[in-house]
Amino acid sequence: MEKKYIEFPRMVKMQENAIPATEFIKHFPLQGRRVYTDLRAYADDKTVLKNPHKGWFWHYIDNSCQVPKYRADHDPNDHLQDFPGLNHLYLRFDWGDIEKEEGKPDWSYIDQIMDKWGKLGFRFSMRICTYEGNPALPFTTPEYVYKAGARGYALPDGRIEPDYDDPIFLEKLAAFMEAAGKKFNGHPLVELIDVGTYGTWGEGHTFRGTNKVYSAEVLRKHIDLHVKNFPDTLILLNDDHINHGWDRGETENLELLDYARSLGLGLQDDSICVRGCSLEFGYDTLRTPWMFDLFWENAPVLIEFEHYDKVPPEIFKGGLPFLDALRRTHATFAGFHGYPRPWLTREPYLTEYCANRLGYWYFVNGVESSVIKTNVTNTIYLWIENRGFAPSYHPYSLRVVLKAEDGSQYSQTVNAGNREWKPGSEIRVPVSFRPQNLRPGNYGLSVGLFEGENPILLGIEQRRLSNGLYHLCNVPVTE
Repeated sequence: MEKKYIEFPRMVKMQENAIPATEFIKHFPLQGRRVYTDLRAYADDKTVLKNPHKGWFWHYIDNSCQVPKYRADHDPNDHLQDFPGLNHLYLRFDWGDIEKEEGKPDWSYIDQIMDKWGKLGFRFSMRICTYEGNPALPFTTPEYVYKAGARGYALPDGRIEPDYDDPIFLEKLAAFMEAAGKKFNGHPLVELIDVGTYGTWGEGHTFRGTNKVYSAEVLRKHIDLHVKNFPDTLILLNDDHINHGWDRGETENLELLDYARSLGLGLQDDSICVRGCSLEFGYDTLRTPWMFDLFWENAPVLIEFEHYDKVPPEIFKGGLPFLDALRRTHATFAGFHGYPRPWLTREPYLTEYCANRLGYWYFVNGVESSVIKTNVTNTIYLWIENRGFAPSYHPYSLRVVLKAEDGSQYSQTVNAGNREWKPGSEIRVPVSFRPQNLRPGNYGLSVGLFEGENPILLGIEQRRLSNGLYHLCNVPVTE
């Protein structure tokens, strides 16, 4: 709907310096008409906003708990709280790290990490792997599973890859995943989990292993283990669950994609700016960019960069292919292998630029309002723009506050409907509320977006922000 500008004398249209409401109403009875207040001059697209469920992640555990986590230059006292938009730590650990004895999982190391870093304001994502392709880690799948009779493939240098469809392997894995689900499903600090129990490094392929391609039915079993045990947690599928299996046939592969979509899974890609992908595919290095079009509107996309210290300049290209991949896939999360401090030192502006744009990034471009009548339902309209790469996949509430000149105020919270605020678009959002027993007068109109009692920051000048609320304009109130 086109915005309607009502031409009033300047002293009335400039609502922040409005004349008394009684005079306003006497000269301009506005019932049924609205004034549009243009707020674009107050947009702030420079401040990096720390908002939930979006942003950068750090590979804190990378390829098993038994592999050193940090680069040699890591400072254990560096908590990276200055890293723009750092949302969560990625804990990619092995089944064999946790359950060396059947039925006796030891989560103490994971608990220590979550306790320490959770207190610093970070969240976590997880992948549970069953094969690492590393001779030093033959029992990524615990040794007791093979002793119980599960089939595995003995590979050079002592590597052991499980048979991902072996019934004993699946039985033991199901029991462990049930224990993991009881501990972490719906955990307030767990952002998401990805399907990691199939493939090398949990990436959905069997590279550096048997290179065997399993049927879609086998992959569905591994998807189901996650969906069954993590019903209240966002779950992501790796694009290589599909891309490594085109030999199983296009029909079977596309049916597997549809199956994952029907269960509400998101999608991730772990291979941005990997040399082979850079040479073989497009500028953004995505193998199947079309695949993300099937997922992003309903579930988040995560994009993982190569080990950045191994990427030469002719492939990195100033980070532009990475940025193209984030934009093309409508990414909500992005990360890379390696300690984040050297990355941030080398790429501060790319990091800052992506921090706001990953996921949602909301601006209020304007508000339509008229005379507010007490004890009846009133409707204002907010013009919301999402400049991020993606929508939000979490519903937030919208709080409307009318504050009188004497400091008294009325507040009402309504459903924001923010999951419909799609990226790259502006939407006219009706907000209805029913103020009770307000005295006639001039009131400040403020709104805020909240998850529970935690404010969601908007792209509006911070000087207009107080207690999670942004002052938009003044409005007259009458009985």
